[in-house]
Amino acid sequence: MTRFSVVTTGPAATANEAIASADGEFVALVEPSDHLDRRALVRIDDALRADPAIDVLYTDEDVADGDGTAVETFHKPDWSPERLRSQDYCGGLTVVRRSLLEQVGGLRDGFDSAQHHDVVLRVTEGARRIHHVPEVLYHRRRPTPQRGDGHRRAVAEHVARVGIAADVEPLGNGLVRVRRRRASPPPGVSVVIPTAGTVRPVWGVDRVLVLQTIRSLLDRTVFPDIEVVVVVDPVTPEDTRRALAALDVVVIDGVGPFNFSARCNQGVAASTGEVVALLNDDVLVEQPDWLDVMVGFLAETDVGVVGARLLFADGTLQHGGVLLNEQPLHIFHGFAGDDPGPFGLLQVDREVSVVTGACFVTPRHVWDELGGLPDDFAVAFNDLDYCLRARATGRRVIWTPHATLYHFESQTRLPYAEQHEIDLLYDRWTPELQHDPYGNPGFEPRQATWLPRDRPTLGTVARRAARSVHHRFNGG
Repeated sequence: MTRFSVVTTGPAATANEAIASADGEFVALVEPSDHLDRRALVRIDDALRADPAIDVLYTDEDVADGDGTAVETFHKPDWSPERLRSQDYCGGLTVVRRSLLEQVGGLRDGFDSAQHHDVVLRVTEGARRIHHVPEVLYHRRRPTPQRGDGHRRAVAEHVARVGIAADVEPLGNGLVRVRRRRASPPPGVSVVIPTAGTVRPVWGVDRVLVLQTIRSLLDRTVFPDIEVVVVVDPVTPEDTRRALAALDVVVIDGVGPFNFSARCNQGVAASTGEVVALLNDDVLVEQPDWLDVMVGFLAETDVGVVGARLLFADGTLQHGGVLLNEQPLHIFHGFAGDDPGPFGLLQVDREVSVVTGACFVTPRHVWDELGGLPDDFAVAFNDLDYCLRARATGRRVIWTPHATLYHFESQTRLPYAEQHEIDLLYDRWTPELQHDPYGNPGFEPRQATWLPRDRPTLGTVARRAARSVHHRFNGG
């Protein structure tokens, strides 16, 4: 059996002395008042033996109040570096190859309650492989509200080390925001908007949706280099065409029957920006820096697509990313727009499998490499196909809550998928629909509100066989 040394993350000097004197190949970092599940070391050993390249490993956990009166289960995603920059989601039980831990200098004092966050950031920067065991193998007491500046400083040092030009801001309770700085000079952005010139009521007033979208985009967005390309349907009314011609936009005629993918591809082909932004014609811009926020992620070459938080007209959440859980589902769809989500999920930048084409940005070279949107998905799932093809190249798809727009969804066209699109979706992407790395196999199927398959009662939790964590434990 692989030998483990279990070390509590107390004062750094004490913890480092324990690491130095340990003889385990791996060190399990834990909090002194928490408990390992009885299966933990066996499950970890199984994973490490199956993949010798693993340098860092973490598990799911549950969190109880001090008196055990409430329990929440943290079903974590697989490796999500953007989320780790915003939140120490790896949490309580983190196993690190001892040689790597020593190489980065072990634990460091001076980070308040963020000592664990700091060390996980440093070891994951150099790890060959980071592995998630999606089982609840750690039982912890709910931490007291986190104070101090430790998380912000740990992340600020991290982004400096990895070369991300950003300012790091605290969000409270251990969460931070990495605000990317605008590049100098900034890339040109081409915003492509397909439209039929539909008129619908918005907040009680009939509006030409595309005109509202473009005026809000041009009037409120502070990004300095924007080109707007509008692809109009043959059915677009003449008065709408004339109004578009009076705006500072490029207008081109869509060819043939409506096909969202083909319209977008045609608009991108007529554009010139280094960044492609797709925008539905029923979106409203109110946040001036929304495009700065989204484009900022693209400075990292492994980011392929970035999506925004979209709200319905009543302020509830329309889009928090898409979870693939036997079918594609908008995460926490219809929840309050300011709902933080479980363990801060909806407050932090994070990787997702898919973002909606109603509002996303992507580098032009990625668009060209992937061949744009797939014409065979004329109405539905074209954004899903694009995002999954981007991920298949090793690129990340990011959702950010820090770029928020209103989306009057389905006011232009009914949310409808042809049967052949549904069949094609499952023919092409069944394995991905069955396993979303940013979900968890512990979730109930066909839902995107993080409901666990089994929701243990307090009695079940109390009866679990768990062992106290001592200063050091050597397995095997």
